[in-house]
Amino acid sequence: MRGPAPCHSATSSLVKLQPFSAQYILRDKPLPFGLRDATGRLLLAAGERIETEQQLSLLAAQNVFVDESESADWHRRLQAAMDLKIRQGATLSQVAAVSIANEVREARPARPLSLAEQWEEMTTQLDALLRDVRADSDWQPRLHALLARARALLQRRPDDALYLGVYEASHSAEKYSSHHAMLVMQICEQTAPILGWSKDWTDVLSLAALTMNVGMHRLQDQLALTTMPLTPATRAEIDRHPAVSVAVLREGGVDSALWLEVVRLHHDASGADLPLTSLPPPRQLARLLRRVDIFTAKLSQRATRAPMSPVQAAREACLGAGGMPDEIGGALLKAVGLYPPGSFVELASGEIAIVVARGRRANLPVVASLIGASGNVMIEPALRDTVERRHAVKGALACSSVKVRPPHERLLALR
Repeated sequence: MRGPAPCHSATSSLVKLQPFSAQYILRDKPLPFGLRDATGRLLLAAGERIETEQQLSLLAAQNVFVDESESADWHRRLQAAMDLKIRQGATLSQVAAVSIANEVREARPARPLSLAEQWEEMTTQLDALLRDVRADSDWQPRLHALLARARALLQRRPDDALYLGVYEASHSAEKYSSHHAMLVMQICEQTAPILGWSKDWTDVLSLAALTMNVGMHRLQDQLALTTMPLTPATRAEIDRHPAVSVAVLREGGVDSALWLEVVRLHHDASGADLPLTSLPPPRQLARLLRRVDIFTAKLSQRATRAPMSPVQAAREACLGAGGMPDEIGGALLKAVGLYPPGSFVELASGEIAIVVARGRRANLPVVASLIGASGNVMIEPALRDTVERRHAVKGALACSSVKVRPPHERLLALR
């Protein structure tokens, strides 16, 4: 390993440095780019090899940097290889191992996945890991990684993700359990901050949303697709699934008492008339989870019934005994709106539109018209501001009454 060679300083406009982990460096392999110190001086040039463990140790003992432009292609290949492993359902350790494997050199960045493809991919991953909840599996790290990925997407495109979740729920019953859990988690993530809850509470709430039905995961999928009436045995299995889910999670290695208690209580309606803040933490979280669970279930397609309109679902899930939203209901309405993204509405102009984003108020969504007042499908969807009187929302529509399939990516790109 030769000594440092002269190079532009770290402040040079020609070199933009970024940290680089020594774990990515392979012995006896030509370096795909140069390695530098914190000042930008070249330690090893592209094409050179590290021949001994001592050289690797020397590099690992210091902060190593690379030229961002020189290493960009390699980083894209690394990300492509890791993404491929994730899509194949690899464990976290297998994904991490990609970073030091030869397959990185062969990987090519794939076509970027659309938002719909990303959401479907995460739903498939959730479906797989919920079938593998065992103490000797790595399902918990995979679940946390999935939640982190979903959160990153929600932070970047919250309205778009809600649009896809609501639309998918109202149009398909396939993989119902996982799709439902993902949508419940998503809405909980957006409602908890409105209630002023901490990140720790939100973490538990989202984990509970993703796992609350693990005790009847397969049964829930089957029930969504069948028109057969419930038998007493099936009804009993549904009734006891919170307790079964807790047992499955505990046997799978979950040791968070709060997580387990929220799952146990997520169908418990006792104390519904008590002020939210008067309840202990598990019951506060469980009350929101129960309400979101009910709301999203009413929006969802099943073989035995069509999805309810968002307005009716909100009325049944958000309003208290006095006909006004209680604390949970009010937060939920603020989070999703009276007309959630992904639902259909009729405008005062007579146009039929789909909601693409929440607006400044719960009853003022951003919509895209799909069908003109004449009843003909519009060649190009048109964004409408429902604050304007002629484009005001006249009412919600059942998705079954709209016979056009929206071009999702084009609609989401309108904003």
